[in-house]
Amino acid sequence: MAIFHYNQERLYRKDPDLHLLHWGKEDCKPGHTVGPGVRDMYKIHFIHKGTGLVRIGNETHQLHPGQGFLIYPHVISYYEADKAEPWTYSWIGFQGIQVESILSRTRLSPEQPVFPMDRKVMPSMYEQLTEANAHANSADLQLKVILYEFMTALLDAAPASSVGEVLPTKWDSYIIQSMEFIHAHYNEPISIEGLAALLKLDRKYFSAIFKEATGLPPQQYLLQYRMNKASELLERSNYAIGEIANSVGYQDQLIFSKMFKRVKGVSPKQFRNQT
Repeated sequence: MAIFHYNQERLYRKDPDLHLLHWGKEDCKPGHTVGPGVRDMYKIHFIHKGTGLVRIGNETHQLHPGQGFLIYPHVISYYEADKAEPWTYSWIGFQGIQVESILSRTRLSPEQPVFPMDRKVMPSMYEQLTEANAHANSADLQLKVILYEFMTALLDAAPASSVGEVLPTKWDSYIIQSMEFIHAHYNEPISIEGLAALLKLDRKYFSAIFKEATGLPPQQYLLQYRMNKASELLERSNYAIGEIANSVGYQDQLIFSKMFKRVKGVSPKQFRNQT
């Protein structure tokens, strides 16, 4: 089932340099196709799982989890989900007079639109944008920050000095999929054993490659992610601490407070009073 979210375009045209138009996420059906056709904006897709192909002109690219591809405006493009393992992808559409200059600093082109996703910004773009958009008073600023963070990550992921297309390894795919799972299910019970089993990996091997990729063991990454989400709720809402604990995966408020203090250095109540 497709999940779409569109912004009010006029709101973000206040900044002609770089503005976000829309974003979304979709679990594609086998063989699902888009095009051939043209668009009047730049559109980037991030592959989270499954496979598919992109065809631009005479160039065809087979894509896998951990990769992204860029559709240029006014360029005929076609893409198709694999019939056996259809992809799940998220996307962002954007425009602006700065875009061409930014992309000139990458190795991307209409004929070579594929790049490796980074491990911090791109896997959770849809969730970040959707959450930011929920803050009516500051949504425009938060969305702009996320878009510029993405552009920075893109410059690092596909620098102009790179030669040829960088293919993700199976190792990269495991990390992207595990981060995607954590970002989507952090408010539910998650065990590292269960996450490794989901990926069909040995627990110790999974923990080792995850730490090498992110700098943190998976359990610590999950804890940090949960506490960062809790911090946002403490700053931006009036929810009770017990309600916030439940919202980030802790049924026991005392355990939540202990974990929060371990990560943030202060109790949830002290953190709220300081903000």
